[in-house]
Amino acid sequence: MLDIILLLVLLFFTSFLSAAESALSSLKQIHLKSDSKEKEKTRESELLKFWLENPNELLTTLLFIKTISYSSMIFTGIYLIKKIYKENLYIGISFFTLIILVLLFSEMIPRLIARNNIYGVSKTLIIPLNTLRIVLRPLIRLFIYISRLIVGIFKIKVKDQMFEITEDEILTFLKAGTESGVFEEGEEEMITSIFEFSETTVKEILTPRRDVFALEAESKIDDVWNEILDQGFTRIPIYTETIDKIVGTVHMKDLLRYDKQTGENPPIKDFMKEAYFVPITKPLVELLEEFKLKQLHMAIVIDEYGGTQGIVTIEDLLEEIVGEIRDEFDQEEENIQQIREKIFDIKGDTPIEEINDKLEIEIPLSEEYDTISGYIQDKLGKVADVFDQVKGDNFVLKVTDVDNKRVERVRAVIIEQEKEE
Repeated sequence: MLDIILLLVLLFFTSFLSAAESALSSLKQIHLKSDSKEKEKTRESELLKFWLENPNELLTTLLFIKTISYSSMIFTGIYLIKKIYKENLYIGISFFTLIILVLLFSEMIPRLIARNNIYGVSKTLIIPLNTLRIVLRPLIRLFIYISRLIVGIFKIKVKDQMFEITEDEILTFLKAGTESGVFEEGEEEMITSIFEFSETTVKEILTPRRDVFALEAESKIDDVWNEILDQGFTRIPIYTETIDKIVGTVHMKDLLRYDKQTGENPPIKDFMKEAYFVPITKPLVELLEEFKLKQLHMAIVIDEYGGTQGIVTIEDLLEEIVGEIRDEFDQEEENIQQIREKIFDIKGDTPIEEINDKLEIEIPLSEEYDTISGYIQDKLGKVADVFDQVKGDNFVLKVTDVDNKRVERVRAVIIEQEKEE
């Protein structure tokens, strides 16, 4: 009878350990912050914080006690079975039954309960588990020291912070939440954009120099006034000789101070302010912080030789997070327009990834180019002319418009591949 009671106690104890291991292994800082009672700083919450910051001792305690408990339970079970049954057949059946009971009540059921209430189970079991840790501390620390010594021989770096939530985990939770209806698709896109924002550089979002509207410093206001109004930009780069020598910027509100009635026609440089320059490799996170601190809205992007690569504005940065922001001067023109079935008209500066996604084709990506124009020039190995063609596995790209050696428009024809039988 005593043997049966001991076996049941060990079964219950291993269930407790499995539940604790499962819950604590899944516990994150977010579980603590989501609990409204966390502000009270209870004993349980303090211990859970300790667990997240220093998991090694508690985890080793769990593994140590669990190993001893399982070993004791198996030995007790075998002893009890042999004591009751003498025939090998009954011993085998009883031992198999014991294994099933251990799997169900010591592993599967406790872990299932713990996974469905991670914080509640962790909070309930942390105090008794911590008590065991304190009692066994000398032995546990010895095991930790030995394990680190062995791991050190193989030069494996050990992290103490075992349960930090990672970016990939957040994005996985976010995707699952969107699929289950917890988040709207737009919310998922915005949060994903925030993570991508931290890894993006100015090079990926700048307005290239060929598309930059800039004015020569000696230009007279009357001579360029209509052009300024037509372009509709509030900030304009100013250069001397060539656009590689940008010397400042002009704000539209400063130009409005100009009074034609005076009869003067000053050069635009008289209204110029100092330009802000950034390298093409600057991360967007750093640039946004600089814009905020310096109260700037535009920067001139330069390469390693000091040449102008383009411009970047605070609007460009915000669009990386919230999507495209249109104002009254922006033209509603899609990058890709369908002409008829499997035939598309594409703007030359359309990103390759956008084309691949929308047309479901696989134009190769490369660091040498970002747009369909760059891809065509790269494949041709020369400056593209109208009617030039580039063929892929299931598409043909035909240049339909070129302006100043730049591909403006491309006709894409999608070719259906024959299915292999």
